[in-house]
Amino acid sequence: MAIAYQPGIGYAQLLIMKQEGWLEEDLPETEISWEQLSSGSAIRDGMLAGDIQVGSGGVGPFLVGYSAGVDWKLLSALEEMDLWLMVTDERYQSLEDFEDGSIAMPAPDSIQSVVLRRGAQEQLGDAAALDNNIVSLAHPDGLQALLSGQIAGHLTSPPFQFQEQDEGARPILKSFDLFGPHTFNSVFVRQGYHDDNPEAMEALYSNIQEATELIESDPDRAAEILSEESGGETSAEEFRRFITEEGVAYTTQPNGFIEFAEFMQQTGLIDEVPGSQEDLVYDNLK
Repeated sequence: MAIAYQPGIGYAQLLIMKQEGWLEEDLPETEISWEQLSSGSAIRDGMLAGDIQVGSGGVGPFLVGYSAGVDWKLLSALEEMDLWLMVTDERYQSLEDFEDGSIAMPAPDSIQSVVLRRGAQEQLGDAAALDNNIVSLAHPDGLQALLSGQIAGHLTSPPFQFQEQDEGARPILKSFDLFGPHTFNSVFVRQGYHDDNPEAMEALYSNIQEATELIESDPDRAAEILSEESGGETSAEEFRRFITEEGVAYTTQPNGFIEFAEFMQQTGLIDEVPGSQEDLVYDNLK
């Protein structure tokens, strides 16, 4: 079972499970591999090719796949997170100031791209006004590019937006202001693999729940594990701050998928809006 995730604390539960070996303990007969990829679209492609059995990522790529007929559903949400468009240059006060300025995000169909288009619709009257400004960069590369002045803006996620803020960057657009509190990342599995592996699915979901409870009840311990998983690159103190910041809440309950889908349909990113959020989830979330 190959489990794919991306950089960032939006995958904290998976990182805790990986570091602690919970899943390997619960499923001794199953070979488990963990793969970090740079975007949700890369994970989607891997799942379609059969190389990845369990994917995780943002609302945008999930809904693009679902609308296109990919037979996947949500096994669990991971969190709700406020996503910020960060800038360092004083010239950029709103989206009106971008014109030629490039805006980095993981991919043109990422959840960040949906946030940017909603902001463009509200501020500029045209959801597609900044489509040509989008450049695809993994979050860590976007952080470096913003702080070195190579790009005008970085529409990112925790902890990168907090690290950028520490270095003097500031947010000029926030996803919670546009959509209300919403799921950022979730874990999704294709129907066939889900149905053929009930024991693995039950273990995966219960481990995600356990990790979620650990983050909520003992953020100090969760931060220690995350620091160990990072090879000490980020201290436990920093991780504790990141996972308890305002606009960060870990939960397995999905939220906001239909609001995103309706906007994505309006702007031509997807063809169909699911009938309800229940259509998107497996029975364990119902």
